[in-house]
Amino acid sequence: MKKIGTVVYWIGMIMSLPFILLIGASIMRMVSEGLQPQYVNSAFLGLFGAVFSYAVGVMLRHMIMQHADQS
Repeated sequence: MKKIGTVVYWIGMIMSLPFILLIGASIMRMVSEGLQPQYVNSAFLGLFGAVFSYAVGVMLRHMIMQHADQS
């Protein structure tokens, strides 16, 4: 059961990678082209998506580990 929790955690981490790339690309565009609203919005979208994906992985892992401890 604990291995499943670890796998779910890493799936959450992998799901956050595209959002991290979006943050990086948005910051690069902001540096090269200025603080245009679409790049700032993309950076915040990437930040929200990365945090959400990571949080889902952590939450599911915690739930699985708690269930494994009770069994």
